[in-house]
Amino acid sequence: MGTWGWVILVAGAIVLGLLGQALRGRVGYEGILTAIGAGVGGYIASEYSLGGLGQWGYTYSGLALFPALIGAIIVAVIVEAVIYFAERPAATA
Repeated sequence: MGTWGWVILVAGAIVLGLLGQALRGRVGYEGILTAIGAGVGGYIASEYSLGGLGQWGYTYSGLALFPALIGAIIVAVIVEAVIYFAERPAATA
């Protein structure tokens, strides 16, 4: 992956992290975790052919755009769900 591919991947991960913060309605470290998860998911989906997903769509500077976007969104949603359920207070009887 080229330099611009990394720039696009990191920028997209940051945007997804900020979007998670905006949807949650408060600011904290959770957006960083979401951004890291989105970056890892986008990289894995772009670079490794997950059932042919890595060879689909447009490629820019070595970054498969659609697979990276799909992978980043899926992992970001999973990270947000884990954060949500980990922060939720326990139910009292």
